[in-house]
Amino acid sequence: MIDSTAGGGRAAGGPRIGPRIGVGREAEVYAWGGDAVVKLYRSGFDGHRAEATALTGLAGHDVAPGLVDVLTWDGRPGLVLERVAGADMLEVLRRRPWQVRSLARVLAETHLAVHAVPAPADLPDVRQVLAARIEDATLSRELRGFALRLLDGLPSGDRLCHGDYHPGNVMVSAERVSVIDWPNATRGVPEADHTRAILLLQWADPLPTNGLVSRGLVAAGRSMLTRAYALAYAAGADRPLRDLESWLVVHVAARLSEGVVAERARLVDWLVRALHAFEA
Repeated sequence: MIDSTAGGGRAAGGPRIGPRIGVGREAEVYAWGGDAVVKLYRSGFDGHRAEATALTGLAGHDVAPGLVDVLTWDGRPGLVLERVAGADMLEVLRRRPWQVRSLARVLAETHLAVHAVPAPADLPDVRQVLAARIEDATLSRELRGFALRLLDGLPSGDRLCHGDYHPGNVMVSAERVSVIDWPNATRGVPEADHTRAILLLQWADPLPTNGLVSRGLVAAGRSMLTRAYALAYAAGADRPLRDLESWLVVHVAARLSEGVVAERARLVDWLVRALHAFEA
């Protein structure tokens, strides 16, 4: 483990931190030598623990970047990761929207490969994570109780779940497909992670920083992409998928804890209609 307190310098015997090449809500990504990157987490975020655990469990499965090292840089926790080639799938969709169906199949096949991996035991249970998020969400007592009752009846599992699976977190090159950004990794049944992906594909509000890319996804047809992904995932699963409607309700309720203002009215309306449908 590298521990550096020097700003912008070189770790003892190691490479020099390079230009910033990516930025997100929780972390920034910098070049690290010729074949790696370093992901430095912002103060107050601790997703590096889950990300390191998930990537350790994924070693040898060829569906995610390799974890090279864990470090502290200027007091910030970070991960040194294999640098993966290619572009994220959102960018590929923006450039080649006519490939939406084939890319949806790749998205599904890669997600199935993730779910074939046993989750490390020290990752949190997805049901516990979702329960905490539903409690934090701004919801009426009726809608919160509805979501928690459904969650209480859903199964636990031992598969690796990404927690934020969407085309922006899937890197595509001619040689390989790699899933990046694992701070939300959990363990659970595949359906829990699959329905979160459906929610993001169908309803997630595009991030302002990804405006052009997200508009490319919309132009390619969100509904077409979502449907093709869902059909390909179900066709490739090794057993019939269960409880998808209940998992989707739970994820919609949990999503409201993330405070995406542009999504709120649509998601609350959907929850109300789901409540009435379940009670009918």
